[in-house]
Amino acid sequence: MTNPEHECWRPGASLHTLRQRARLKRLLRETLDARDWLEIDAPVLTDSPDFEPNIALFRATLPDGTPAGSLHSSPELSMKRLLCAYPDLPGAYYLGPVFRAFEAGRRHNPEFTMLEWYDNGAMLETAIDTTITLIQAAREAVGLSPAPVERHEYGVLFRRHCALDPYHADTLAQAAGQHGIDVADAADMTRDDWLDLLMSLVIEPRLDPAAVTVVTGYPASQAAMARLETTRFEDRAIHTAARFEVFGGGLELANGYHELVDPDEQARRLGANGAQQSSPSQQRFLTALAHGLPDCSGVALGVDRLLMWLTGAEDIDAVLPFSARRV
Repeated sequence: MTNPEHECWRPGASLHTLRQRARLKRLLRETLDARDWLEIDAPVLTDSPDFEPNIALFRATLPDGTPAGSLHSSPELSMKRLLCAYPDLPGAYYLGPVFRAFEAGRRHNPEFTMLEWYDNGAMLETAIDTTITLIQAAREAVGLSPAPVERHEYGVLFRRHCALDPYHADTLAQAAGQHGIDVADAADMTRDDWLDLLMSLVIEPRLDPAAVTVVTGYPASQAAMARLETTRFEDRAIHTAARFEVFGGGLELANGYHELVDPDEQARRLGANGAQQSSPSQQRFLTALAHGLPDCSGVALGVDRLLMWLTGAEDIDAVLPFSARRV
């Protein structure tokens, strides 16, 4: 019997898939370049701006052990500073590697390829349209017909599949238990942690596997760097994030915001995430916001995830030249 470990010198992706990967990246660049958007090279090594508490960063050190920052998990701060400096740009994008520690599995690799863009002047609906347009063009590029598109509200999905109101229910742990979700350290779970578990383990697997699904109406607590909106759910007022997610089947592909431009509110959110003091790059980012970020929407799309859905791959290893398992 062949030892799989002996085959780890080979790429995980077939030559056919690697050609599809190269074609996909060309398509994404050509489509956004045609809009006169500017591709930028964001710094990969940053000063560890931990602005998203649920994302663990890779720490970098100098040869003598002195901390030297971390590998970026997103080019967001750099790209927004760019738009603040050059507000007449119609848009900007980054296509390249990002890094998140402890993310490994069938759908995760600690180093992955992200397309992130900011569309100057765009509202959320425009960002959704752009995302769907790119995904449908990607399907055509690999010989697939356009996928049906479905739209769902976050609250409606939770009521349908989990029988609860995600904005007000205090029975999230019980609901998880009823669906067979067992958590070792339940005492450390926040409300949003439970919602994320229910979304990923109960709702996402029930999305139409053939469709592109857009979900809106996420709770305000999941806004991160998005604006907030006031709306209603089941005749009760709620606060939601101006945010959407796009799924290919049950696989999350993209996350988009109508971006927050208020520097004071952004500073408050950065502080609420537990940082004792903002880092130099965060301070420069807040200074840029005070100078003025144009009204815009931003979207991050996982290129490896998109290729997984397009090719029917069950493991991210099958769409990467060399995943972390093969390095």
